[in-house]
Amino acid sequence: MEIENVKGYGLAMSDLEGSWSPAFKKWLKKTSQKIILMQLSFFQKLQLFYWFGKEKRKAQGLKLSDIYAKGMRNKSFINQQLEYLAMFSALVKTLDKEKALTIMYSVMDVTAAEAMLQSSPDAEVIRSFGDPMTFCSKYFEILPEASKKAGCHDMSISENSSDCFQFEVHWCVWYELAKKMGVPEACIPNCYADDVAYPEYFEKSGIRYSRRQTLAKGGQCCDFRFERM
Repeated sequence: MEIENVKGYGLAMSDLEGSWSPAFKKWLKKTSQKIILMQLSFFQKLQLFYWFGKEKRKAQGLKLSDIYAKGMRNKSFINQQLEYLAMFSALVKTLDKEKALTIMYSVMDVTAAEAMLQSSPDAEVIRSFGDPMTFCSKYFEILPEASKKAGCHDMSISENSSDCFQFEVHWCVWYELAKKMGVPEACIPNCYADDVAYPEYFEKSGIRYSRRQTLAKGGQCCDFRFERM
């Protein structure tokens, strides 16, 4: 198999997420709602439904001209993110920021690994290319260009060797949308999802994943690092 034919190759993360199947989106929504609601009292559920409706209308009314000017055209991705942000904001108004984060962490604990598998090649496919770091380099080196074109991320590659590949995100549409919604911390569970799914996924191919900082937590960048184990 040529690497150009591997699942996800050459696609920005926003396009991968926006292309999730209707069946997976249905599962994700149903599972997320179940996890959220089981942690609320009856009265809190009523409050959440009230605020979710209001925050959803607010999200749909956000001015996104600067986001579109970056090249973002994936309406499916945008709509998914706005719905997530509306739910996070509704949780904040129903409870508080820390409790909203805790609940969304619990959602990511259950859904993050499956979401990644929807967009990423199987470990068997990676191993079929021989050296995993060579595959990693070829698979990711096109990502900055694809991400910029999609209006998803501004990123750069800071290391590309036989034993390590590192890229750094300097602008992130997930974080920018969260800031526009007035809940920048809503991006933190998205980052947390990476740390839930990535380590086990890459370890199967003999690659160690790490990240020291993220934009959402005040870092200068999001530094994704992949090293030979």
